Amino acid sequence: MGGPMFYPRGAARVKSIKTMLSESDDIIIQSMMAGDAKPMTYELIFCMGMVDPRSVQDFLLPQMEKLAEWWSKRSRKELAPSHKVEERFESKLITQIDPTSYEEEKQMFASIFSGNVLIVLEEDLLFMFDAADQPSRQPEESTMELSLRGPRDGFVEKISINLALIRGRLKSTDLHCEFRTIGYESMTRVALLYLSGKADPGLIQLAKNRLDRLNINALQNSSELEELLSDRKNSLFPLMDYTGRPDYTVQSLLNGRIAIVVDGSPSVIMAPTSLFRVIKSPEDAHLPFYYVSLERFLRLIGVGVSMCLPGFWVSLSAYNTDQLPFTLLSTVALSRQGLPLSASAEMFMMLFMFELFREAGVRLPRAVGQTVTVVGGLIVGDAAIRAGLTSPTMLVVAAITAVSSFTLVNQTINGSVSIVRLLILLLSSVLGLFGFFVGSLATLVYLCSLKSFGYSYMSPLAPFSFKKLVPGLLQNPWYKRLRRR
Repeated sequence: MGGPMFYPRGAARVKSIKTMLSESDDIIIQSMMAGDAKPMTYELIFCMGMVDPRSVQDFLLPQMEKLAEWWSKRSRKELAPSHKVEERFESKLITQIDPTSYEEEKQMFASIFSGNVLIVLEEDLLFMFDAADQPSRQPEESTMELSLRGPRDGFVEKISINLALIRGRLKSTDLHCEFRTIGYESMTRVALLYLSGKADPGLIQLAKNRLDRLNINALQNSSELEELLSDRKNSLFPLMDYTGRPDYTVQSLLNGRIAIVVDGSPSVIMAPTSLFRVIKSPEDAHLPFYYVSLERFLRLIGVGVSMCLPGFWVSLSAYNTDQLPFTLLSTVALSRQGLPLSASAEMFMMLFMFELFREAGVRLPRAVGQTVTVVGGLIVGDAAIRAGLTSPTMLVVAAITAVSSFTLVNQTINGSVSIVRLLILLLSSVLGLFGFFVGSLATLVYLCSLKSFGYSYMSPLAPFSFKKLVPGLLQNPWYKRLRRR
């Protein structure tokens, strides 16, 4: 900042700036006066509800009184360009702005809407005072991931608090934080975090390049940024991970990943990711390794069951009945007597009801939502069997599918699994077991073709690496993971 004291054409530009700001009713333009012998007039411009009044009252106003004393002893002609008013302030919280500079003007508007105070002095001098006090909530337990033994603090919407939660857990000079401003209208602050020596330099440079290339009007949340930064913009599966917990973010940074914090979003996105990383839970770090290994194995089975079981069962019960044991076949045949719908139509109806109840449980308040999901599922399921709309066997398959999907922590991949499940079911309903295998193989090939920031989405299976396979699927004991490398 700084520069000459009086700017050419500055007064006209300041008047134009004040006119633009006065069009918004939540922008306060307050005329003030300081000094006794020769009063100095100035104006304070700030955004309603975003400024700390104590900072203005206890610090800014006394500073303006001291400036008025110095100002009253000099005339306009006596003030040479080398005399900068900024130097008369006793704090670096007050900086001078060039009203004729487009870049400084752009930053000035962003600062005002972030809670800072603009000081207009003598119609052509602009100063910015840092008195931001934006409304924000304190860190509390994240609603994205359940914490049993882990920390209870979670990310909030303020980027400074989120960075403090991460820095407080990782007090290392190797932790680097680089800011970007994205969006011409929103001017959203974004922080790129990485650990030098842990993260791949190529990965860091790729993330920087993708952030710098963004040319958008506004950025509202981290999910928008996740889609913009992904290798495939229309990928069916999430190519970046997210979390609402600082401890899991620190774990990811220590494992060589990058983290991106978006101002206004209570979640942090991380890259690269893979299918085996997505099924991991932040709580895994706080539980015994043998239990975590079992849970991860069950989650992986849950993904497969949730995607494939409905299509597999429909293909067997409707087309390839010769593959069923005779006792099971007789049970299925008896349960389907008198039903008006085909097996595939039954399954589609059951899955539709399941998705409907799950959506209702998510949108309703937590206590009511859980009641609707459980009680509604029991009542509707029993009523459907009594009404002859579905068979008990089909209801059991749909219930197992629903329970299997609940093992996934990442809700984005939960939606992806639901779409793949319906596609495999559709192929199985038309082509039987052949359609089931075609759908499953196509899904596997598609997963192998995905990349997250240049890394294979199916790593360490594709490309196969036995050395990385065991720690990728299971969890090592802490005494092996804590060794310094």
